[in-house]
Amino acid sequence: MPSRTLLAALGALWVLVLTTPVSASPIPASSAVPQTHAHNDYEHPNPLYDALSWGFISAEADIWLYPADNDNLRVAHDPVADPTTLPTLQELYLDPLVQEFNSNSNGGIYADGTPLHLLVDIKSADTTTYARLHEILSEYAGANPGLFTTFTKTGQDTWEVVEGAVNISISGNRPRADMEEQDVRYAAYDGRASDIGSGASSDFIRLISDNWNTFFGDFGWDGTGTMPTDILTAIDTIVAEVHDEGKLLRFWNLPNDGPNLWGPLFDADVDYINTDDLAGLSSFVQQQVPVPATALLLMVGLLGLLRARRR
Repeated sequence: MPSRTLLAALGALWVLVLTTPVSASPIPASSAVPQTHAHNDYEHPNPLYDALSWGFISAEADIWLYPADNDNLRVAHDPVADPTTLPTLQELYLDPLVQEFNSNSNGGIYADGTPLHLLVDIKSADTTTYARLHEILSEYAGANPGLFTTFTKTGQDTWEVVEGAVNISISGNRPRADMEEQDVRYAAYDGRASDIGSGASSDFIRLISDNWNTFFGDFGWDGTGTMPTDILTAIDTIVAEVHDEGKLLRFWNLPNDGPNLWGPLFDADVDYINTDDLAGLSSFVQQQVPVPATALLLMVGLLGLLRARRR
């Protein structure tokens, strides 16, 4: 028999099914799903909220600075002639995150208190784009204390860190020197493979993320079938090195986006598993912690009904 707690959760889910309007946007999951990263999140039908509905703990947004467009930061993979056709970072991510932060009032973005990692990939010029981003983040931080993790410089390569509901990492065109010299910042620096073992503080570089081929291109595996033992061993070594430094790890440009890669990465404790298949990865990770078969069937059925009602 399902536990009393599980029965209560199923009851709440059933109420949600009955009361959710057909046109409703995706509803954030009550609990986060570990090790999940929504690659190019803004390309999904419902940016941010699709990821939240599947419990993702990390999402990725590419930004461009348009000086002629009131210095707006627009979200897209490529630049466009008319930036007004693109959503701003505030519209697509910051405002919704403020809403979830305030509605939960628990120091996180999810109902269980889990924070969200937002990887902001700068596509335009590094210094000017980051300066504008910092200006915007400062405004939001002032209006919403506790929203962002905050880093206050206390000395050479040392910072006082106050954890927030949203952890931001700066990727892409990263103005490292500018970030290192800031008295206060609301983002960490996204490191690369070359930063492993460099001695950089985990209060500056919190995340190491790099191209899969940078690490494993010489192994000659195309992503089909079972991951070779030599790659499994290499992943374990890299994870151990990064975690010993107090940092997190993500690989991008994976040779396949499916269980034959998710499984080894999950088992190796890679912190953020890169995917475009939100439903697939979320379901896969949750299956690693089995629930009673009868309860699982009930939950799958109710979730299917809920999603059908939204169409």
